[in-house]
Amino acid sequence: MNTTIVALSTARGRSAIAVVRMSGDESINIAKKFFKPFPTQPNMLKVGTLKTSVFDEHAMCVYFNAPHSYTGENTVEFHCHGGTAVCQAVIEQCIKYGAVPAQNGEFSKRAFINGKQNLTNAEGIIEMIDAETASAAKAGANLLENKLGKKVAELQDVLLDLSSSCEAALDYPEEELELPTVATVKTKLENVRAELKSILSTATLGKVAKYGIDVAIVGSPNVGKSSLLNALLGSDRAIVSDIQGTTRDTLRESVNYKDIKFNFVDTAGIRDTNDIVEKEGVKRAQKAADNADVVLHVTDDPQDRSVYPTIRPQIRIYNKSDLFKNKPCCVDSLAVSAKSGNVEIIKETLYEMFSAGEIENSDLLITNERHLSCLQSALNQTEAAINDCHNSTLDVVTSALKLVWETLGQITGSTAQEEIIDRIYSKFCLGK
Repeated sequence: MNTTIVALSTARGRSAIAVVRMSGDESINIAKKFFKPFPTQPNMLKVGTLKTSVFDEHAMCVYFNAPHSYTGENTVEFHCHGGTAVCQAVIEQCIKYGAVPAQNGEFSKRAFINGKQNLTNAEGIIEMIDAETASAAKAGANLLENKLGKKVAELQDVLLDLSSSCEAALDYPEEELELPTVATVKTKLENVRAELKSILSTATLGKVAKYGIDVAIVGSPNVGKSSLLNALLGSDRAIVSDIQGTTRDTLRESVNYKDIKFNFVDTAGIRDTNDIVEKEGVKRAQKAADNADVVLHVTDDPQDRSVYPTIRPQIRIYNKSDLFKNKPCCVDSLAVSAKSGNVEIIKETLYEMFSAGEIENSDLLITNERHLSCLQSALNQTEAAINDCHNSTLDVVTSALKLVWETLGQITGSTAQEEIIDRIYSKFCLGK
């Protein structure tokens, strides 16, 4: 018999409804001791009275029989009034009759142990909870729906069939089994390599979906960088002044556009200065530009054709265009006016520049650093196995096949070490 755990599954604080979840062999028996009338059938909410040591709560209860529950165990949920005191009283009542407080992510970890989810499903839940934009939520939903897990399983099946046929032929030569040729193994490994490269190619778009686009706003003093930031945000976030050197530090603010997030960084004006503080601001501005995904190089001179010294892609922004007699026209440049507010063209240009519109039509995006690392390792190992086909015997190649299979299994958890599993589930909130 496993331990029965209990925790609040909704956010703490004042709310209309809160959910207290209990999971384990004894969860149903425990709930029957203080909730009356207890539901007569699973999966259906029942209104009743929940008796605590302090007060009686008018609540609802639902139970799920194992294995037909989120955790794969007998599970009970109490839907009660929100608020710290009410929820705590319900939890204490569960503990009084034998339950123990759950650890972070313990419900989901039990779901993994009981075969109700794999690690990619679990990480999809985390990403959906943490999502700040529709694109990030969609990427998390794809993980939750096991789209990456299915791809990984398909590749593992190919590798397993290949290695098992090689081993059988090598271990039982007397059976005269057909021995796969090195050429056959190489062809199938090349197909695996192509699939891995295709999956890895989604990582750039996945980063945009999950984290957004980091945009550094740079330029000389008083060209309107802070005004531009305010216009892009739609609020007066940055201090605007005619005095040079007003901005001394970087200022980072985010705004959602369509289904992604732009992370704008306003910076100090770039100029030679003897002011120690301003000099540090210039240094930080240069660092922000080097770390950004793209740089907006702002100028208010329509004749300016200078290029900001950075390895990052950049767009020249001609600000104060409402004052220009002749609007500038050159490649990779936009003419705008922070004062009049026609800055949406900047957001749209950035959106198209990073192909953000493709996120909506993408079934699979790599947004997780762990997945990216495992896939890259599997690709490197596949490359090594293909090279072995040229220089080694079939038994050596078979060992290489197993290594790729094991590395891919770390993504879904089929071959993951316990420390990795524990680390992933510890990231969950309490009650999930």
